[in-house]
Amino acid sequence: MKVSVRLIGSYRKLLPPGTKSSSIEIEIPCGTSVAGLLSQFNVPITSDSVVVVNGLSVDWETRLTEGDEVSAFSAMAGG
Repeated sequence: MKVSVRLIGSYRKLLPPGTKSSSIEIEIPCGTSVAGLLSQFNVPITSDSVVVVNGLSVDWETRLTEGDEVSAFSAMAGG
């Protein structure tokens, strides 16, 4: 199934080399969790990471479905 992954702020550098924007579409197995997806990008699975699926904050074990839009960023990004 396909999902969209958007890595924001300091996490953007974790996208594959040559990625021109902050998001990519990726094929993953059915039943993949948020943690399983984001671990592919070496996103830290800690309380410092904020994860949003389809605009809603979720926990790491949330199972993804076709067409989900997953965003992640560091809560410690500052401003």
